[in-house]
Amino acid sequence: MKYRITGVLAMALMLLSVFWVSALDGEGPKNRVHQHLTARGPDAGCDCDGSELCTHLPLVIIDTRGQEIPGKATGETDAFGETINTLAADGRDVIDVDFSIVDNPDRNNHPSDTASLSSCAQIRIRGHSSRLFEKSPYQLDLVDENGQDAPAEVMGMPAHSEWVLNGPYLDKSLVRNYMWYNIAGETMEWAPNVRYCELIVNGEYEGLYLMVETITDGQDCRLDLSATEQNVKATGYLLRGDRTSEEELDGVRDIYSYLERMFTLRTDILIRYPPRSSLTEELRQEIELDYAAFEKALYSYDYDTDDYGYWNFIDVENFVDYFLINEFSLNVDAGRYSTYLYKDLSGKYKLAVWDFNNACDNFVADPLPPDQINMASHTWFFMLCKSEIFVNRILKRYDELRRTVLNETYLMNYIDETLAYLGPAVERNNRRWNQAMTEWEPLSPASRNAHSHEEAVQQLKEWLYERGIWLDGNIHTIQQYCHPSHNKVYDH
Repeated sequence: MKYRITGVLAMALMLLSVFWVSALDGEGPKNRVHQHLTARGPDAGCDCDGSELCTHLPLVIIDTRGQEIPGKATGETDAFGETINTLAADGRDVIDVDFSIVDNPDRNNHPSDTASLSSCAQIRIRGHSSRLFEKSPYQLDLVDENGQDAPAEVMGMPAHSEWVLNGPYLDKSLVRNYMWYNIAGETMEWAPNVRYCELIVNGEYEGLYLMVETITDGQDCRLDLSATEQNVKATGYLLRGDRTSEEELDGVRDIYSYLERMFTLRTDILIRYPPRSSLTEELRQEIELDYAAFEKALYSYDYDTDDYGYWNFIDVENFVDYFLINEFSLNVDAGRYSTYLYKDLSGKYKLAVWDFNNACDNFVADPLPPDQINMASHTWFFMLCKSEIFVNRILKRYDELRRTVLNETYLMNYIDETLAYLGPAVERNNRRWNQAMTEWEPLSPASRNAHSHEEAVQQLKEWLYERGIWLDGNIHTIQQYCHPSHNKVYDH
């Protein structure tokens, strides 16, 4: 079914105002910079002699000093049944590289231009299934000559040392992660910053990438996890629910979990911040017991009492927004893999969105048609949706977001304006990865696979339109989860 775009001028003006207020105020905890609306562009054409790459997007250049980037799958598996990945010649899972960004403020960018940022860096291929793709995603850590973290502003984003170079590959529309990170950033207190760029590795053009801020604390980082006052360091912490085999990636595996019921399919809860280098055994135990107290209360008959109610442990507004962003997009990974829970200095748990590669019916294994409720059975929401108060908060917030950032007019325009901004970079990327775009069929059944960029965009638009219409008529069905039983009640 062809998607339908409706709306009036007043709605359009209101939606645009959401963007421009953020753009004018600058980046901050409650503001969002959308690259396609604030950066120079779209590209008006080559401004050089055509002898080299000429792009209006920031240009990332990496020189591996003759080394292979580690992290590619070897085809062998470990004790968990997970793929064993290649290592560097010295046995590490990273290599040291030269990293630079060309990002001219008033003209196009070329490989021969003077870099706006140069740094040493450490790089590896990252991801689970995505590391199997021909177009690799990368973990990129900016360091000094001694290998210590060297935070830097990147493409206008606040200083940070840990970044992800995400290459849209499974998502043939090229917009899923960019759009959903930014929409989450408009609704939630914190969501990863993201910028489009084009990547050159060892002189070879590798296509369109997204530079993404990682969910970690750092110098001047927007995620407020630590502070020092009167020589006393106060700290929050960051947990990640993910596969057990990712233990080695600077996490501390499997903190105590009261019932171990939130994460299944061989997932564990890892401490991601504080880092292993500064995580004392005493602090680890404090985090473990703190989290266990939350889980013990949530999965009990006291989950909605004054003393042990879930609202004593979580930022309810944050959990509601996380539920709706991932529910509307049917992000199958949320609450299963790459699920981030943090407690900042405000003292309550919050969730951070991450990874929308599989969202909007782009999950490789099974179709995700738009006529289903997903998040109510995931992780903590299994219990939270037993609360009538929490469910009513979801329904009220859905109505608010459906009039703004989840409105179909907003979503369709967002996709069109983003692709218009990317301009010729889309064609360059699709030439570089033409075989994957036209022949690769990772989704099952095969009929779900797009064979051109235009087809992928159309599929995404149609799915989003149908998803919104279905939720409008069915989101209220989550009230069934909080309906009291005549035999045994959770609500007191």
